[in-house]
Amino acid sequence: LKDKFYFRTVMTANNRIITTVLLQFLLYFSDGSSNSQNSMRSVHSRPNSIRKDVSAFGWSADATQIALTQITSAAMTYFGLVACFDRPRGKLNLDDSFIESKPSQVEGAGLGLYMTRSLPEGTVLGTYPGVVRPSAKFMNKYNKLSDAGVYAWRFTDNLDYIDPTDRNGILYDVSMGGTDDYPLSYWLHEHILKPLHTSTILARINEPPIGGMGCNVRSEENLDTREVVFSLSRDVVPGDELFMDYGLTYDRTSYGDKCEPSNDLF
Repeated sequence: LKDKFYFRTVMTANNRIITTVLLQFLLYFSDGSSNSQNSMRSVHSRPNSIRKDVSAFGWSADATQIALTQITSAAMTYFGLVACFDRPRGKLNLDDSFIESKPSQVEGAGLGLYMTRSLPEGTVLGTYPGVVRPSAKFMNKYNKLSDAGVYAWRFTDNLDYIDPTDRNGILYDVSMGGTDDYPLSYWLHEHILKPLHTSTILARINEPPIGGMGCNVRSEENLDTREVVFSLSRDVVPGDELFMDYGLTYDRTSYGDKCEPSNDLF
């Protein structure tokens, strides 16, 4: 709800500004004149039969100018919609130099996260990265790309997932955002909305191996903001690998569970 209110407020303001500027631009060049005053006089001297009132902005323009303005306004609204709802969320609260990614101690787990600095219990590492997707829509992706499920976080109310993977279900160093809900969403996030990309390093935290020292990271969901906060459950020193619990429903047939269950990954 907060996102929807924010989107409506921002887009209403942006649309007025953008459409205002565009209309001024169109009026300036409408007669091919290089002189803005001549161009504006030409527009205002046209017969009333071809002038249309644009009551929202207090100007007059012909039907072509209005159509172009409306098309541009609609495009900007769509751009804002995609940027707002398909953006990747999550952030890393630590300096990148505090942690490093390298092969995990857990056999077959791939990469893991290791500390390069000592940090005390309670330190907030950040929030889980990715695009928040309704469960039904994420499952559509999962049914086509099962690898996407490896890193997806399922909220405990089962309404949404956080998906840090790309359009092909692959986890890269950053979550780029985008969904197949809107045309061009993936392309816009991959190529135009790069400033919104977020680090996916926290998605590399594994569960502890059999005989290990247990978890040193805890998770806490905020169902109102759809965030998952990671923090240290004990002091850590350089060389410690970060471990957390994947929850009650995670399949652990290939290894031992050494943690008290908390939240659920896929």
